[in-house]
Amino acid sequence: MSKKLKLLYIEDDPANREGLVSVLSDESVCDYNIEVDAVDTFDGSLEKIQNEKYHIIILDIYKGKPNNNVEAGIDILEKLQKICFVPIIFFSGNTINVQDLKSQIVGVVKKGDDGIEGLKKEIERLVKFNLPFVKENIYNHLEEEFRKYFWDIIHKERNIFKHDKADFSLGYLMLRRLSNSLSKEKIYKILGDRTLEKDKIHPMEFYLYPTDATTEFESGEILKKGDDVYIILTPSCDFIERFDKNGKSLGRKVGKILLAKTILLTNTDEYQCYFNTKKEDGSEKSNKEKESDKKNLARLIKSSRSDRYFFLPQTPFIENRIIDFQIKEIVDYENLIKDFTRLATLDNPFAQAMIASFIRYYNRIGYPDIDSDLIIKAL
Repeated sequence: MSKKLKLLYIEDDPANREGLVSVLSDESVCDYNIEVDAVDTFDGSLEKIQNEKYHIIILDIYKGKPNNNVEAGIDILEKLQKICFVPIIFFSGNTINVQDLKSQIVGVVKKGDDGIEGLKKEIERLVKFNLPFVKENIYNHLEEEFRKYFWDIIHKERNIFKHDKADFSLGYLMLRRLSNSLSKEKIYKILGDRTLEKDKIHPMEFYLYPTDATTEFESGEILKKGDDVYIILTPSCDFIERFDKNGKSLGRKVGKILLAKTILLTNTDEYQCYFNTKKEDGSEKSNKEKESDKKNLARLIKSSRSDRYFFLPQTPFIENRIIDFQIKEIVDYENLIKDFTRLATLDNPFAQAMIASFIRYYNRIGYPDIDSDLIIKAL
């Protein structure tokens, strides 16, 4: 069964509308067959978008001629943002007023300069990374999990889950099951990501972004102050606000917060050695030396060089960085709120692994080497 890519084109000019539908209909992009619906009015198009579940919306910007200054397409986008998600492509003869809206989920194509080919490329960009289908794939996953759980488990075990039991137990069990059902393999399947090697992870899996600013700080949260980036080492339980029996706040356990400062990967010795192909005397490094430099950099990136370091991979909101547990700062809780920006939070198991590395590093016990030669001579 062929896969379908459903597009809606909103354009009040009949010639433009019919021309685009004619060109795109029955075209294919990344193994998806394109189906195009077109409407001639901006009014009422939101209801159609909600009812039909389109994968991509193609929008003209202006209602009537551009010199009328009626930016109905921008109005559609603003209303759409309040009710649902679907990728948007602005396709217009004048795109000056929407260039600043361009993002991974909002495309901008000028009819005169880029034309139909530019529009096709923008559609292909969205499809290639599965953005139009993530919501649909998640819905299908949830529907199947609900079906299997309630009919194949709960209903069949009705001698255990009796009909006269009236509480929220099944809801709790179902939500826990849904959480566990999103395994790494299932997430890759929902996203359609075939680029990662088996048993490897994507950098985005490290983080929860953005941090919910309405919640309390927690261990593993990444903060920014100016150009510097820090991570919280203080246990999350110390941030919990306590109350007496009358509801009066007793404050938090913590007054001082322990932070570890991060450094850019590009500033590490390992990085510099790997990208410097010459030795101190100016001669070229041997292949063996280059391979050794590569292994040292890889160990740093894998957080396996020593417990002193922990790697934070690059994403759009953070550069490749190294947590160095030797570089620490203590700040007052009030200054944490006032001086730091909440950037992201390390997700588990990475937050747990980071804290475990920190504990191992500061709990390590060293002792002098025994004289093995003396022992061997006495054998």
